[in-house]
This record gives sequence, structure tokens and C-alpha cells, in this order.
Amino acid sequence: MSDTAEETTVKENIEILPAVGMCQDCTTGQVQQMSEKEQLDAELRAILPYLPGWELDPRYHAHTWCAALIDGTGKGIHVNATQAKGRFYISGMWPTDKKNHRHIPNKTEHIFHHGLSIARNRPPEKIAADLQRRFLPWYTAAYAEQVKRVESHDTTQQRRQEVTLELAALLGKETQLQSDPSHIYVNALTVDIHGTDSVTIQLRYTSLKIAKAVLRAFVKADGLTE
Repeated sequence: MSDTAEETTVKENIEILPAVGMCQDCTTGQVQQMSEKEQLDAELRAILPYLPGWELDPRYHAHTWCAALIDGTGKGIHVNATQAKGRFYISGMWPTDKKNHRHIPNKTEHIFHHGLSIARNRPPEKIAADLQRRFLPWYTAAYAEQVKRVESHDTTQQRRQEVTLELAALLGKETQLQSDPSHIYVNALTVDIHGTDSVTIQLRYTSLKIAKAVLRAFVKADGLTE
């Protein structure tokens, strides 16, 4: 066999594989460039077998620079691919109350307030191990604490709403409830409910007769001794 024929045979037995960041179209056989988002999702999918119970969040499908992993219980790992070149920037996703306000630990309560970064070029199993060792134990505990805060906040807000309606009923049908459920206004009277047992009452430009009646009621209710 000639050198040329042998070289041809060797070339025919070589399979050219797509480079990193490339994918092969099975219908055309053409190698296509993956977008940054496709590359990010592919890298995260490679990690998932080593993170049991976690999956890609489909809500981040259209995002171009980030993705998230979720566990189905509310917890989530947000992954930013542009914060630091060549690294995953990891941060936690936090619970929200009934008004959609997110509850996040303050700086003094956790060590990862500014996030955690992990090199993207590490093997998937190493990245997963890093998450399980350095991030998830703290995040799981911190998330549970924020869930308790959300529950406490919602309970308090519900009770404030009940107190507001109770006081409004005492004032009659002309009472105006403001957009803030803890605020009542009627004529020259303003009532602000600060908690489940703390109220501010303001009277503006009222008559002496009403002022005396209010003060008598205040004294009768032992307001001076509280």
C-alpha cells in the first residue's frame, strides 16, 4: 500500500468531534456555534446528575446571562455567568411574602451576602461537590429561617388588617380605608395601626365639645395609666 493510500485510510477512520461550545445538527451534520445561554444550560445540566433533586428552572429559559437550579420546595440556586469571567457566580433565591416582598438575610447573618464564585472549567462532579460543601448547608438553613420570617410577617399583616376593619366598623359606613390597609381616615380623624396592639389616633381641627368627649373616653379607658 502506498503512503498516500495509507494516509487516506487513516483519515477516513478519524471522527471529528465538535469543539467545546459547538454542537452538531443531527439532520444536516453541520457543526453550529452554541449561544452563551445554551452553553451555560449545557454546563449546568452536566452538574445535575451530581445534585440529586435539583433541576433547571424553566422560567429562566429566555434569560441570556443567567440560569437557576430549583429543588421543587421553593429553594433555588441562581447562577450568573457574566459576573466574573470564567466563573459561575452563585447566589441563593429567597421566599416572598403575600405582598411579593422578598425576605433576604442581612449582611451580618450570612457569609455569602455577595455570592460565591466557582471556576467553570472544573469537572461537573467537582462543581457539584463544591456547592454541596460550601453553599448548600448554609443556604438551606438560611432559607428555612427566612420562611419562618415570611410566615410571621404574613400573620402580623393579617392581624393588622383585622384590627383595621374592626376599628373602621366602629367609625361607621363613611369610613375611608386607604391603599395602606393599616390606615383609616374619616372627616378630621386619622387612625394608623402600627401592630396588633398599637394604634395612633390624630384629631385635626375638632370642636371643643368633641375634644372633651374624646378625653373623657380616654380617661375612662385608663389611657393615662398605660
